[in-house]
Parts: sequence; structure tokens; C-alpha cells
Amino acid sequence: MSDIKKENFELLYKELQPRLYAYSRKFIQDPEAAKDLVQDAFVKLWEDERFSAIHTSIASYLYKTVHNLCLLYLRSEQIHLRYENDAAFKLQETELNFYSSDAESYSSIFLKDIADIVAACIEKLPPQSQRIFKMSRQENMPNVDIAATLNISVRTVENQLYRSLNMLKIALRDYLNE
Repeated sequence: MSDIKKENFELLYKELQPRLYAYSRKFIQDPEAAKDLVQDAFVKLWEDERFSAIHTSIASYLYKTVHNLCLLYLRSEQIHLRYENDAAFKLQETELNFYSSDAESYSSIFLKDIADIVAACIEKLPPQSQRIFKMSRQENMPNVDIAATLNISVRTVENQLYRSLNMLKIALRDYLNE
């Protein structure tokens, strides 16, 4: 990488990063995610071997890149939330059935099996994921509160819950009606 390119890139970053961040925050509520998207746009520019041959202005290129990354992020969030809500609903429904007082012996055995699988899955999670899962599902804490308590981003909490619920869904695939 030439020193000229590196020097130009650093100047460009210092000049445009704050404006691109403000632009991304118009669409992305999570400040950490917005920073990451802007950073990704600069990485994409840096890795683009046509850096010096961009025909439009580099600022326009970066704004368009941030815009597209924001759209991808929002679509991804929508899918994550839909999946997380679906898996959480099925898990709550299973828990509710487990604690039903008029459950027959067959359904009690069935639900006991599910409870054992859930407990085993939770035990297999890394310690932070276990803690996040328990805070979310057992203590009914909102993701924002979990993030604040653990001093991590809301996006990290969401990702950890998504992975945990996905693991549970896979482990319970034979028990869930899908």
C-alpha cells in the first residue's frame, strides 16, 4: 500500500467519518452498530483496489455504501427479531404447557423431556450467553437492561439470544410443531 494512499485515506477518514456516522444514525438506533457500519464502509473502500479510480466522488461512494449497509442491517435485524420472537413464543408455550396443572402423565413426561433438553442446552452455552439467556428468559429483563447490566451493546445481547434460541430450536426440532 503506498504511503500516498494511506495518507489520503487517513485524511478522508478524519473528514468524513463523523458525517457518515451522523447519517447512519438517522436509520440505525444502536450507536455501536452505526459505528460498525461506517467502519465497514471505510474497510470496503480501503480493500477496493479501484480506490484511486472511483469515477464519482469518494464521499458519494462512501455515503452510498453506508446507505446500502444500513439497509442490509435493518433487513437483518427484522429477520433476527422475527426469528427470535417466534422461537421465544414457542419456548414460552412449551413452558406454559409444562406448568399446566391438568397435564396428563404422557404430556408430563413429554414436557419433562423438553425441560431436560432446554436445561442441557443452557448448560452448553458459554458463560456470558448463559447469563444473558437467563436474564432474558428467567428474569424477563429487556435487552437494553441486560446490555447495561453487563456493559455490552444491545446488539451483542440480541446476537447472543439469537444464537441461544437457534441452538434450542435445533435441539427441540423433534418436539416443536413446525
